[in-house]
Amino acid sequence: MSKKKPLSFKDYIEISIWSLKINWRMSPFITVTTFVTTIYRNLTNLINIYIVARIIDSLISLMDTPNANLQGILPLVALLGVVQLVSIITTNLDSYVNRYRRRLSQSYLSQLEYEKIAELGVQTNQLPEVANKRQITHDWIFGITDVNQNIVRIVAAFVQSIVSALIVFSFSPWIGGAIIFIAMISYLQSRYYFRKDFEWQTSDNNTQGRRKSWWVQGTLSDPESMDEVSLVGGYKYLDSKFKSFFSYYNEGYKKILKADTITNFGVDFLNLFVVLAGSIQVFIMAFNKLISIGQTTFYVGAINNFYGGIGWLSAELVMFADLVMKEKEVYEFFKMKPVVQDGHIRMERLINPPSIEIKNISFHYPNSKRNIFEKFSLKVDAGEKIAIVGENGAGKSTLVKLLCRIYDPQEGEILINGINLKDLTLNDWYKNVGVLFQDFNFYGSLTVEENIYMGKSIKAIDRDRVVECAKNADAHDFIFKYKKKYQTVMSERFKGGIKPSKGQQQKIAIARFFYRDAPFAIFDEPTSAIDADAEYRIFNRIYNFFDNKTVMIVSHRFSTVRNADRILVIKDGKIIEEGTHQELMKKNKVYADNFRKQAEGYN
Repeated sequence: MSKKKPLSFKDYIEISIWSLKINWRMSPFITVTTFVTTIYRNLTNLINIYIVARIIDSLISLMDTPNANLQGILPLVALLGVVQLVSIITTNLDSYVNRYRRRLSQSYLSQLEYEKIAELGVQTNQLPEVANKRQITHDWIFGITDVNQNIVRIVAAFVQSIVSALIVFSFSPWIGGAIIFIAMISYLQSRYYFRKDFEWQTSDNNTQGRRKSWWVQGTLSDPESMDEVSLVGGYKYLDSKFKSFFSYYNEGYKKILKADTITNFGVDFLNLFVVLAGSIQVFIMAFNKLISIGQTTFYVGAINNFYGGIGWLSAELVMFADLVMKEKEVYEFFKMKPVVQDGHIRMERLINPPSIEIKNISFHYPNSKRNIFEKFSLKVDAGEKIAIVGENGAGKSTLVKLLCRIYDPQEGEILINGINLKDLTLNDWYKNVGVLFQDFNFYGSLTVEENIYMGKSIKAIDRDRVVECAKNADAHDFIFKYKKKYQTVMSERFKGGIKPSKGQQQKIAIARFFYRDAPFAIFDEPTSAIDADAEYRIFNRIYNFFDNKTVMIVSHRFSTVRNADRILVIKDGKIIEEGTHQELMKKNKVYADNFRKQAEGYN
């Protein structure tokens, strides 16, 4: 189990300020109110004991005074009532802000999480060390509000301890010193076991194991994957993997918890001894008439408040150290910079289609040393429609990801109208690119109309165009058969929703692509789930619809690419054939051979 580097004082300060800033941005009202109510509520007990002690001494004095009345203590009783009333108000206000904070933080911190993941991009998120931090962030991001609450409680406990200490040290320095000494022992004991707990949770092996186990849990609980798991009889195997890891993980935690509980019991016993000894000293002082009955009540209360305050402060400091250690992982995740850095050159939405030039690029994925491309070059003229075909693993989809700057090549450059793609701002480049991946997104919580509108959601919806694009994608007819037509929710998991077939989902995704209408259009296996007749109709519309665009089509179906201006056959990251359909058929090599085989299959 690898040990984490101890935090410096600077780390504690930076992470605390960072957490406080996030909580302040989330709600200044909650932040201020929590500080005020927590500090007041924890001083209320000492204030009440002081007022009650004064009332007791006043009552004893009045009992020894002939013809006395209770009017003299009425101001003290009124003050006690005011203190209790303010306590009721602060308690209810504190309850309100805590409940509101819990609800507000769920959405606010989740939003911060997905915004950061999106900012880092795919290439950064696929690095193993980033994936581990992302898992820890997902587990502990809500600790940001806990750090804020912990700092509030530390301040409140410190104020309570200081006020109580001034009183206790005024009549018995040894009691005050003994309570502080035991509190230091308690802090060190708790700190030791909190660190062991933290190291157990955040070791690389255990973090990786939890990631894998939660992935298994997601597979076993996802209705989409249940069918295959059940059919192949994989439930028991996956179930055993989940149980096996958490049996080991929880057993390790149990050993730490057991040792912590036993040693903590010993420390609590010492605390009890000191408090009882201090109370006995106060009773002896009262017996010897060195202090009044009211003072006796107040001093015993002060000892208990000091013991409670210093113990609370000690526990909160341990909790603070634990929380900050955990939030350091979250803090570091939020401070990460994407591997793919944004460019600085602005590009407006292009009126004319762009030219693309790929010059001598070499690329391998982050977790691999094998080059997909090595010194690869390709030039696509403005408005040209090219098609890329080849077997699985040839590099077709990787090329698409490089053009979209999901990844950057390790060597070489990609030029857009002569400008290095790395120098263009990502958002401006994305305004000019439309991509339909084979593993396309489908938004089950949205309606048909919204799924199509997502193609260009930065502008107001054009419902006529939505229908037109659905017709181009061969989707309008089946959409119109839905009970709510274009307002139908695309998942049976929501009320009134339906479960479209994979082919229907793909057609709706193609309609979204038509709706985007980008100057540079990329199709990556766009019709894999669609029948041959519908595919033929859709591709005819694609070639017509994108007449004044630069188009790249990646496909394993040779019949869909025959109308391209130029067809490239890729193998092992290299272009092995190039030409029009007619030219490649005349060459009678790889393309012609595969085209005939597929044609025979369709026949």
